[in-house]
Amino acid sequence: MKDLTETDEAERDFESYLYIVTHDLKTYSRAMRVIPEWIEEDLDAAGHAIPVDVREHVTMLRDYARGLDLMLDGLTELSRVGRLADTPDLHPLTEALLDAWRRVPGSEGFELDLTGAEGTVLAPGNDLDRMLFAVLSNCVRHHDAAHGHVSVGTTRHGERIVLTVTDDGPGIEPDYREKVFEPLFTLRAKDEVGTAGMGLAVAKKVVKNIGGAIAIADGPARRGCTVKIDLPLAPEPIV
Repeated sequence: MKDLTETDEAERDFESYLYIVTHDLKTYSRAMRVIPEWIEEDLDAAGHAIPVDVREHVTMLRDYARGLDLMLDGLTELSRVGRLADTPDLHPLTEALLDAWRRVPGSEGFELDLTGAEGTVLAPGNDLDRMLFAVLSNCVRHHDAAHGHVSVGTTRHGERIVLTVTDDGPGIEPDYREKVFEPLFTLRAKDEVGTAGMGLAVAKKVVKNIGGAIAIADGPARRGCTVKIDLPLAPEPIV
């Protein structure tokens, strides 16, 4: 029991340090974005022509700064899971899924099918939302078309509920189905997908904190994949 408590304390300390470090590093990343603009403005104001290759290098610097921002934002979000969690409460999955889906960038081109999504889970509301948003966003962001289909279903197993999120995208090769849950891992270049590769790492941490498990399997068709999330079912109310 003592070892477990010490481990929990060490994890909380690490998350606090991570938040502090990422917060401070954002100051430097902002400087990396802004200072090159100041230099360009100063040179233009002084009447100095800026060579094309210099402008290209300045653009590269700003692009790297944006990439650093994405990474720091993702690490900050990861550090918030559990540390800033709401008090656990009952949440109907259908409502929680719809709330998360409405904020997914690009979702207007996709059809969301919730006909098989039922059940209520006991979890911190903000962390549950982080997890659902991360999984649903992943379906849209990594799709190879502007339009697609995402279906969500649930299956009960005793006191557990398995949530399945299936898309019709390109899928994930078996060799990468565990690695995609690692922080900062992406299957494509980060600048192509506009993300630092933290979404599924956040989802896994949320699921683990509420006593669940998450994994990726083949989709029912030749395309796509299915994210399976095993969660504790909310207890039945006492009448």
